[in-house]
Amino acid sequence: MLRAFRFIVDLFTQRHGIVAFVFFLLVGLLMRQAPDIVKNSIVSTVLGTVFYPAQMVISSVDAFRSVAAENEHLKEENARLRQETYYASEGLQELARLHTLVRFDDKWDYPIVTARVVGHNAGRFLTTLVINRGTRHGVKENMPVFSMNGLVGKITKASYAHSRVQLLVDPNLKLSVLERRTRVVGFLESVDGHLLTAMVPTHAGVKEGDTLITSGLGGIFPKGIPVGTVKAVRESDLDVMRLMDVAPFQEFSTLEEVFVMEKDPEWIIQELLDE
Repeated sequence: MLRAFRFIVDLFTQRHGIVAFVFFLLVGLLMRQAPDIVKNSIVSTVLGTVFYPAQMVISSVDAFRSVAAENEHLKEENARLRQETYYASEGLQELARLHTLVRFDDKWDYPIVTARVVGHNAGRFLTTLVINRGTRHGVKENMPVFSMNGLVGKITKASYAHSRVQLLVDPNLKLSVLERRTRVVGFLESVDGHLLTAMVPTHAGVKEGDTLITSGLGGIFPKGIPVGTVKAVRESDLDVMRLMDVAPFQEFSTLEEVFVMEKDPEWIIQELLDE
């Protein structure tokens, strides 16, 4: 059909007017003498030849639109599947973290409140966090806060729906710790809001790599919460004491969830120490 169409076009474009006239005259005579079936066949062939290019263009446009629409749909489906995969991955990680909480919940005879970190203090060093649990969830001031890695700090202010957490690296937080191997007790603090140090007796025999946990002294933190490891032991201003540089188990800048232990401070201990 396409060749026939090109032949007809060539007749006119090349100015073969006589040939074209004779051609169409013969076609007209044949059409007049031919049966109806032949006439219909010739008409169908001519119309098909004439409109074939237009049909090809329309079909191509429809096919292009269909492919473009399908491509757009596939892009949207791909974006949706990626988002669902991300949420599923986050859900599995959170499930693993909460599963670890079960071991903490069985270790101490105190209820545990799970909280999400929603803010932190602005500044050079991170010393304070804000969590999305408050007094309506049972959270009170001076309750211990920890993660699945170890001790985080304590509640310093509790409002109705949110609370402020004082981190272990806050210079205002003093903590009594116990070295797990030697069983020696020391006091942990941060001088600059970044590094942790603890002081222990020289004869204790504490060395690099030893593990520190909460001692249970002071009335706020129960005994046994992991705190950190000893990075180095060095001399202090006192011959009978040694300073320990401590690396906390918890990286505070990556905290997403924390656990608040519903433990009221045992102030009677502090009162006896003050007498």
